[in-house]
Amino acid sequence: MVKSISKTAPKKPQIILLEDEPLLVKLFEFCIAEWFKKTELLEFKNGDDAWQELSRMEPDLLIMDGTHPGLGGLEIMDRLAEKKAGCPILLTSDFFEEYLGSYTERGLKIYFLPKPFGVKQFWNALNQLVGPSDFPERSALPDA
Repeated sequence: MVKSISKTAPKKPQIILLEDEPLLVKLFEFCIAEWFKKTELLEFKNGDDAWQELSRMEPDLLIMDGTHPGLGGLEIMDRLAEKKAGCPILLTSDFFEEYLGSYTERGLKIYFLPKPFGVKQFWNALNQLVGPSDFPERSALPDA
């Protein structure tokens, strides 16, 4: 009897981006595509749509700010805490600052990067959360 060995490709790390500001979406798209070439980016401009995806699957990272159409940032955080989500969350708004303690106490893994932030800060956050980056050298990044 011959056993067949199935080689399946490893799953691409998935990042869900919940952002409705077009310039920030473009920045995130560019940075993630350049720095993490093996990563799949799923984009949502609306909290309701993002939640539908989050309720079906758990990404390797969720990036979101506090305000966008549909479910707001705090509502999504509440639902993730109830679900006991294990994915790290990169919060890009100072809107969340006063609530961080209560959400980490509820088991969420949060990395806080309030706007405005620089490219190097974003690169550092992504490397900690989904790294290592495909980008060769941090010192080559602009400071702004």
